[in-house]
Amino acid sequence: MTEIDALKRLNDDVPPATPLALARARQRVLSGQSAERRSTGRRRMVLAGALAGTLAVGFLVNDVVTRTDGTVAPGASADAGTFLATAANQSTSVQDAPIPAGQYRHVTQRIQQGWNFGPRNAYHGTRLSVSEWWVPSTQKPPFTAISVLGAEREFSSKAAEQLWRRIDPLNVKPQQIKTADACAVMTGGSILLQPKGTTSSCKAGWLAPSADFIARLPRDPAALLAALRKNDHTWPGLGDAPAQGDYRAFERAGSILVSGFATSEQRATVYNALRGIHGIRLLPDVVNLDGKAGRAIGLVEMWGVRKELIIDSKTGQFIGLREVATVTAPLNGDGDPIPYKSGDVISWTSVATQITPSHPKV
Repeated sequence: MTEIDALKRLNDDVPPATPLALARARQRVLSGQSAERRSTGRRRMVLAGALAGTLAVGFLVNDVVTRTDGTVAPGASADAGTFLATAANQSTSVQDAPIPAGQYRHVTQRIQQGWNFGPRNAYHGTRLSVSEWWVPSTQKPPFTAISVLGAEREFSSKAAEQLWRRIDPLNVKPQQIKTADACAVMTGGSILLQPKGTTSSCKAGWLAPSADFIARLPRDPAALLAALRKNDHTWPGLGDAPAQGDYRAFERAGSILVSGFATSEQRATVYNALRGIHGIRLLPDVVNLDGKAGRAIGLVEMWGVRKELIIDSKTGQFIGLREVATVTAPLNGDGDPIPYKSGDVISWTSVATQITPSHPKV
């Protein structure tokens, strides 16, 4: 089949799942389906859930590798815990520069997301989004934020680009958002707005933490880990099972770290809390999206996707996130394969901060 023929077979296409669709599918895997679903659908869901559970257990077991003398091999949980303890000490010993009165902490988050699509998922695309926000010395909202979603796009071929334009013509050009009423920024660049004329109506939380939200979190690592694991039904699709609590904790920790609001002490508490998560492992040679070198703490979560928190090994600064597929075509909650290939970088993020005397007018 030629690439032109492939363009004509749009009905065979499997477009990338949206975050909402993924959340719903994950919820089906973990919480089961309603009684109204046909028995064949339930069977597919059970099979998918069993596979997801098997994958999760398999990866957690493989995270701890022992040598013949019984000691723990590099990359296992013990090494991850040691690195996190060191990063916590570095974070508290190298304090973040305070924000002088009348100035701002400028936070820049760059995220590149990749997806496969088309017949047999033979085509690949990447999208770069850039979000910036300027936090005042009071760290109180509202503040200025600018987000450009889809600032750059690249495709594996010209035919892939043409196919994507046919599949999603409304999501081709960059989408820019400018506001002086931001109160939080989510991982991925979405901005949470505070209505004009209000001072305390921002509903920040785990998905979009604000400085105030982070400041109210426990300062004891064990208590913070319990809060990170707690199922308060704000994280779609994760239930009460211990492994699901660890997934939720790891996701929430990443959300806090990428926000740019956590102080050096709060960051250290997060690092120490993460030491209690089962199945984490150390990835010694990792770079963020900007090419800055560090080490990463990884955890294989749902569908065999490994989430990595990238930390500067010299300063303890958090510098980015990465998500990597470790299996090919895992099944979603409906029993259908997700278009991932083992080794695919699903998302890749960099986070950088600096003190600046002003912010743009929007």
